[in-house]
Amino acid sequence: MSYKAIIFDLYGTLVGNFSRKAYDKTQEQMAKILGVPYQKFWQIKAETIKDRSLGNLSAEENIVEIGRRLNVRVDKTQIEKTLALNYEFTKNSLVPEPEVLEGLVQLKRSSLLLGLITNCNPTVPMLFPQSPLAQYIDMSVFSCEERIKKPSRRIYEIACERLNVKPEECVYVGDGSSEELTGAASVGMRPILKRADLTDVYDKHRPEVENWEGLVIDEISELCNIVPELA
Repeated sequence: MSYKAIIFDLYGTLVGNFSRKAYDKTQEQMAKILGVPYQKFWQIKAETIKDRSLGNLSAEENIVEIGRRLNVRVDKTQIEKTLALNYEFTKNSLVPEPEVLEGLVQLKRSSLLLGLITNCNPTVPMLFPQSPLAQYIDMSVFSCEERIKKPSRRIYEIACERLNVKPEECVYVGDGSSEELTGAASVGMRPILKRADLTDVYDKHRPEVENWEGLVIDEISELCNIVPELA
């Protein structure tokens, strides 16, 4: 069977991994603006990550929630300043390397549909249309909008439905976070691991990656040869 679509993960696959070092620095600045201890700020951000990725908390609501939990009054100016830092960080994180864009251009020329599934907070879909990636992606599924996350079976099914393809007609490419490759395989997709540097991430220990025995790529452009051969 010929493959009709490639569905990508975002961070660590089409753009660099979500940098813990850089984001911790941004969070430290945000905590300073709010006048709260950084460690407590960081702890609450970690505790609310699931709510953000499922769309239960917007970036603004998250800041208000942090103030509430720490019994600190947060005013409009503080919220605006912290949001500006968050938006700037996210915007910069959505810039891909030129090699990635070149690979996507080649894939589009082969008439393959290109999709995206990512576990993310509401700031990502807000800013993604401004990313250079947006012009090459036919369909995007954001966990915060669907209120489900990888590796849930349903999030992969939604992507296939929107691309009007069957799961077995799709290749899924990701860096192995959130058990995404296993999730893709469970619905019938062909998973491929995109090798990524895991030295600066929040989830360094990824059993799926450490035990992976399937196909592996280093560059997106490799898919131009691999996908036709798989068919």
